[in-house]
Amino acid sequence: MEYILSKSEKKRRAKNIEELAAELADLSPQEIKKLPCEDFIKEEILAARNLKAGARKRQIKYLTKNLRELDPEPLFDFLSEKKGSHLQQKKEFHELENLRDNIINDALAASRDSTDADEEPDREWQSPALDSAAEMLPGLDIDMVRQTAWRYTRNRSVAHSREIFRLLKAAAERKKWQEQ
Repeated sequence: MEYILSKSEKKRRAKNIEELAAELADLSPQEIKKLPCEDFIKEEILAARNLKAGARKRQIKYLTKNLRELDPEPLFDFLSEKKGSHLQQKKEFHELENLRDNIINDALAASRDSTDADEEPDREWQSPALDSAAEMLPGLDIDMVRQTAWRYTRNRSVAHSREIFRLLKAAAERKKWQEQ
């Protein structure tokens, strides 16, 4: 099952890349030369550095459009190393939010299917999002996430949604620590 990004998620990702473009435009020419990207992008970043006000905004929008066609991950990593950029953290936060929403949507779909079929709800429901979370985050307590998502289907409590996010975030942080 492939997930389609919501319009809001697409806008958030576009805004994140626009913020990346703006931060890249603030780099020094020496740092821009070291960027892990094509020369064309480096030239556009240099062009944005020298502009003021509206012209700079237009150039950053143009740069954003070009960055969306590439993999921006190396640029996020570069900024994280050089400036301790908050953009990478923000991107990871939104990815975890999206993963949580997909897990909840799978749980709701499983609950709806069992109700439509007049069957007893299956507490071991299948979830591609949960499988992908387990793959991405090896230390994740899958049973706890599954149980909490199932509770969410019963009463739609925001507390359950927050608990799923907390579990995902804790597993992501453990993974980071292990990688260091």
